[in-house]
Amino acid sequence: MRQEDRLIKRALVSVTDKTNLATLVETLRSFNVEIISTGGTKKFIEDLGIPVTSIEKVTGNPEAFGGRMKSISFPVTSALLYRRHLETDLTEARELNIEAIDLVVCNLYPFDKYAGTKADEDTLIENIDIGGPLMLRASAKNYESVTVLSDISDYEAFLTTFKASRGATNFKLRRDLAIKTFTRVAQYDCLIAEELSVRFLEDHKAGDLPWLSLKPLESLRYGENPHQWAKVFKFKNTKSNASLVDAEVLQGKELSYNNWMDSDAAWRVMSDVTNINPAKKVVAIIKHANPCGLAVSENIFSSLEEAWNGDSVSSFGGIIAFSEMVDLECAKFLNERFIEVVIAPDYSAEALKLFGKKKNVRILKVPVREKNESEFIVKSISGGLLMQNEDEMNGQKEEIKLVTTTAMNKDAMELVDFGIIACKHLKSNGIALVYKTPEGRLTLAGAGMGQPNRLDSLRLLAKTRAEQKGLPLDQMVLISDAFFPFADSVEVCNEVGIRSIVQPGGSIRDDEVIEACNRFGIAMVTTGKRHFRH
Repeated sequence: MRQEDRLIKRALVSVTDKTNLATLVETLRSFNVEIISTGGTKKFIEDLGIPVTSIEKVTGNPEAFGGRMKSISFPVTSALLYRRHLETDLTEARELNIEAIDLVVCNLYPFDKYAGTKADEDTLIENIDIGGPLMLRASAKNYESVTVLSDISDYEAFLTTFKASRGATNFKLRRDLAIKTFTRVAQYDCLIAEELSVRFLEDHKAGDLPWLSLKPLESLRYGENPHQWAKVFKFKNTKSNASLVDAEVLQGKELSYNNWMDSDAAWRVMSDVTNINPAKKVVAIIKHANPCGLAVSENIFSSLEEAWNGDSVSSFGGIIAFSEMVDLECAKFLNERFIEVVIAPDYSAEALKLFGKKKNVRILKVPVREKNESEFIVKSISGGLLMQNEDEMNGQKEEIKLVTTTAMNKDAMELVDFGIIACKHLKSNGIALVYKTPEGRLTLAGAGMGQPNRLDSLRLLAKTRAEQKGLPLDQMVLISDAFFPFADSVEVCNEVGIRSIVQPGGSIRDDEVIEACNRFGIAMVTTGKRHFRH
């Protein structure tokens, strides 16, 4: 491949977004570049007083079908694709009266503006660009000779080289721009495929998509640790428009990689609990992706207070998510403590004013996550991606089955759904102890998570944390994220005073586990559904 500078003599300019276009075409004209253009772009350039060659003169045909047909033609595509260094191509070009086009400037119809919105189907379809991707791909394929600008942000670098080289571009710039163009076209096509699939395929599943349309949002200061780089991308993995990435950041320093991870965990657990308690007020506090505080009550401040006191040591420096507007009382409580991020659907003016005194605290405004989003989750492994649908909480109550001779009392049954969600959001092996206070608040009283041994999660972590608060273990409900493989788990429950257990069931030793519960007078219900979280 010939890595030579190439003079630009003819340019095809057809853009939707005309930002900074005037400077670009005026510079091209100053080097006597012939400018070919279409439709609104042609008029824009003419209004600048710059001569323009109409696309019809090149194609030999008028624009047609309301602009759907403009640049797609044998003459235009040939002018971009033929190889300037091959004598056979040069001879054919002369015989066919094909004159080279050396530069293409094109940004695509704004399909991304309407994807994920309530735009009607006709609007979506009319914003699918056809000629643009064709021109971009043809130009990018022939980067040995042709320069392509698919992004307004590249105008400045192009003009710097173009002027310094007296109307030419170098090979490296052309290749770099071509690579960026192929990436842009690929993202564009993926976004169209995703949007139409999610909207219109009733049996659509995330696994049906062998692609992801990623839109880079920002680079982070660093990743999980300071020596790692990190970046945030946006892609559509739910049918809803409400996502954490779409949250409005009202104040605070840049969110770190860990802030994003913990904020997502806080927002999800708060939303899950809210969706089963829509009339109540929910506050979740996250530390290192695990709930360290979670509470439900009739009052948002009461929920905050209960959640914070659930583990006040871990809550320090945590991420707090609210199910409703944060008022001044809540803001005062948090302003006296070290916190990283606050997430809520809204904030009172007084609360925002008070938070403003702590400039580093990140304040995010985002609605509660909708119930049963049909969301898919993507995680990377070496050489590939793992994809699954989110562990949505629906129909849990209908699956609950009492399997012991001892029945659960009314207060314990009221805690079951809340406890299942609390445990679902703990890293496996997860054990949650939930409690209903004398004031009627539901709270996460103790938790054990991230242990290879379920007994350690209970005996060394969940039990210890509950006991430190002086709460009665016999009035708590224990939830396990997976089945009890042996009766020893029940023996430990009896040892520490637990009288109510919720677990999925499904072990080959279920009969032994149930028999142990009956022997100790412990109530147990099974759910038939495991909730591992790795």
